[in-house]
Amino acid sequence: MLGAAELRAGVTAEAAEEMAEACRPVISKFDKYILTIASEASSTTEVATAVFGIMSTIWSGGCLSAVVNAWLGTLSVGNAILYGVTALGTLLAAFATDGAAEIGIIAVELATAGWLIEDSVKCVEECSYA
Repeated sequence: MLGAAELRAGVTAEAAEEMAEACRPVISKFDKYILTIASEASSTTEVATAVFGIMSTIWSGGCLSAVVNAWLGTLSVGNAILYGVTALGTLLAAFATDGAAEIGIIAVELATAGWLIEDSVKCVEECSYA
């Protein structure tokens, strides 16, 4: 959930429509969560609870795999690899012990370096430094 803002940044309009279509059976349950998130009077805890509520509704509604597949369709091969390494490394670091946990942490840090390199290349392309 911590990387959700970055995940959202790469989603195309077509993928967002596919995700919305996948969530159609449960989308009416999102209203109260969206109102909480949009309200400036909502506390950070209320917003976090609303985000969790949306994820729980998607999970319990059985449409999580369709949403994930629509999002995965927007990724380049390089980004898919970086997300995969980050996810597996995080799980390894969280659940393994000793050296295996350290390998997971190293994998996450290497993936972070991959994001830095990718962002640096984008910066050079956008700023016309080449």
